[in-house]
Amino acid sequence: MKKATYEDREKVVTILCQAFINVLIPNSINFVIKNSGNRYKRLKALMEFQFDLSILNGSIFLSDDHKACILYLDKFPISLKKIWLEIKLLFNCIGIENIFKVLQREKLLAKFHPEEKFVHLWLMAVVPGEQGKGIGTKLLKESMSKYENELIYVETTTLENRTFYQQNGFTIFHETFELDYPLYFLKYV
Repeated sequence: MKKATYEDREKVVTILCQAFINVLIPNSINFVIKNSGNRYKRLKALMEFQFDLSILNGSIFLSDDHKACILYLDKFPISLKKIWLEIKLLFNCIGIENIFKVLQREKLLAKFHPEEKFVHLWLMAVVPGEQGKGIGTKLLKESMSKYENELIYVETTTLENRTFYQQNGFTIFHETFELDYPLYFLKYV
């Protein structure tokens, strides 16, 4: 495992886009991405945002073979840089007409964030041809060791991902179906 730097941006964004471009079920990513226009361009804008914010306020790890990545947030400050990244995301991915539904989603997520200090496992991806081979599990375990004795929090939308996190020691503390898709909130202590 390697801790990513800004020089790894293109590599990480490519992994994320490859992993999610063909996932068309209702989920958090598809909820945020504006439906019209170039899906790949909008998805890439979202993944660039997530990379940039994770580099700024957390950590990103790459698997040794560069076929998987995991993004964490461990600081949650408001800064001019974060605001600028959010403005770019609004215009390049979300669309003005979707701002209120995305803000509602963010409010819902924040309602279930732990009260105590936590690390947010924000996003994890394995390139499609390598999924199911243990690369993601290995990266998850190695990266979580960097946050030993800290509360790690994740939300996910699919039963498959929920099961994956449960098999890796996470427990569900809340689930909701308030959006167009299920949301499972899990933590690892």
